[in-house]
Formats: sequence, structure tokens, C-alpha cells
Amino acid sequence: MFRHSLVLPRVARWLASAAALSVAAACATTPSSPEAAMQTPAATPSAATPGARPPIEVAVTFDDLPAHGPAIPGMSRMAVIESLNATLRKHQMPPAVGYVNGHHVESRPDEREVLKAWLAAGNQLGSHTWSHANLREVGLDAYLKDIDRNEPLLAELAGTADDGRAWKTFRYPYLQEGTDLPSRDTIRKHLFARGYRVAQVTIDFGDWAWNDAYARCVAAGNTKAQESLREGFRKTAVNFLRWADAAGQQATGHRMRHVLLLHAGAFQAQTLDALLTSYEKAGVRFITLDEALQDPAYAVDPGVGDTWGSSFLEQLIEGKRVPHPPFPLQPLDVLDAVCR
Repeated sequence: MFRHSLVLPRVARWLASAAALSVAAACATTPSSPEAAMQTPAATPSAATPGARPPIEVAVTFDDLPAHGPAIPGMSRMAVIESLNATLRKHQMPPAVGYVNGHHVESRPDEREVLKAWLAAGNQLGSHTWSHANLREVGLDAYLKDIDRNEPLLAELAGTADDGRAWKTFRYPYLQEGTDLPSRDTIRKHLFARGYRVAQVTIDFGDWAWNDAYARCVAAGNTKAQESLREGFRKTAVNFLRWADAAGQQATGHRMRHVLLLHAGAFQAQTLDALLTSYEKAGVRFITLDEALQDPAYAVDPGVGDTWGSSFLEQLIEGKRVPHPPFPLQPLDVLDAVCR
């Protein structure tokens, strides 16, 4: 849902984007709104001080390692990873998981060093298929082979932990778990048989879409637009956090543990510090992906077949038909128009 913005006239697109950024404020005007529910401690699997509002717990993950989005002059892929690593250290973050498309390393062997630097900083790797496969385009058999093809690289770089799960988490490209229930079930069975856990996503604000816009603004030398992009990125990230917190409580009955989707691009390297700071101010406590996936919500199978671009929360809402706050809008059309 979020990944596909509506085709809107220019003015309407800006209004829609502004509306997305004000969802939390709109919800707060109604006492019975999901935002109001955020003010009351909910049942949670996390330990909390009696009577205190529990924190919003969030695991941070990055897709498309070792490289995402356009290259920026003067900023190598290694510089992007080193910047992300430095920001994660600054915020004393627990290990983040980066989801790998191995074909990058095959075509650019030097990018193997990027993955090694990510691991050396104490972070982890997971599988994102070999080629970022699109199930609709390649077909089911080729998709399963693409999953398997990624394993030798990950095993070589990340090794195996005592429980055999060091890199055995899987992130679906495009968040597409299937094109229908049979294909979805076949992929899940394949993953589970090979020991994978699914790294679901509950906070996805379309961060990937900022990278092309940022590259165009850098090329144009438009520093004002670059600053606007950075601020819009931060505000949109916070808005989607608030939506996920409220929607998660309505869908599960407790303040669930969340998984944030980011991408390993040059723009994320520029903005990660501001994003993490804003999340901390919003009451977030950062946790590992392992801790997040212990939330009982992730044991629920929403039973939704065609999931292109749908987060786990969207699937829960669709599968369980639960009430939810109005869906916020990823400002994809606005970003596509910037610096053109």
C-alpha cells in the first residue's frame, strides 16, 4: 500500500504529503483516537516500570547491502558504510542487520570489503536474495534458486553461530511474500526448511525514494533542496513511527516491538544521525532484530497472498480486518519531481 503513491496533480500531491506528515496531530484531536491510546500503557512483552509508559521498541535494519541507490561524487560505497557504522556507534546501537544482494559482489568484487566492514563494526548480515529478484518477473522456481544462490557468500562472510542462525534471516525484495497464497506458502516452506526466519517490517516510510532525488539535487548543486529533503526525511520517519505504534496496538492489543526498514544508500548516511535522534526523543528504545522477533505478534500468519510493498502491519490489518489509523502516504510523487 505505502509503496504505491497515487497519481495526483501537483498541488494535491503536496497536500497529500503534508497530510501524511500531520496524521499524528489529527489523531490526537479525538480522545478515542489511536494516538490517544498511545498515552496509556498497553500490555507488552517488554519489562517496564509499574505505572510507567513503556518505550517504543524498534530494531533497525538496512536493505540492499553492499550498495543502494545512485553513487554520489566524492562518497564511495565504503564511505557510506563507514558513515552508517559511525552513526550507529555514536548512538550506542545494538547490532543492526544488513540484507545482502550478492550479485553486487560478483559484478564489483571490491564491494566484498564493504560487507566485511559492516561485520567488523559488530553488525550482522541476512539474505535479500541474490539479485533482488522480482517474483512476478522471474517466476517461482527461479525465485527459489535466487534465494539459494545467496547462501555461499553469506556463509563465507558471516559464518555460523552456535544456533546456526547467524545470517539465517530473510527479507523479501519489495516486501513481496507472494503473488497469491500458493506461491507465498511455497516460498515460506522453502525458507523454513532451510532454517530461515522472516525479517518482517512494520515501519516503512519509503526511505529508498529519497536517494534518487538527493542525487539529482547534488548534481544540480541545489543545497536548499538537499536540506529540505533531509528535513522531510526526518519528519516522515517520525510520522510513520507514530502510525506504526498506534496501528500496532490496535492490531495486536499491545505495544508491539517494531522493525524499521532503511536502505544502505548515500542519503541514509547523511540523515541517519538525525533520524535516530528524533526516534530517541520520541521515546524509542533500540533493540536487536532477534529481540523484536520475539514479540508474539510475529507468530501470527496474516494469510495475505499478494503482498507487494505491504508491511507486516498492513498485512495484519488486511488479514484480521482490524481498525487502524488512516494510512500515511509516502511522498513518492513529490520526491520524483524534486530537482528535475
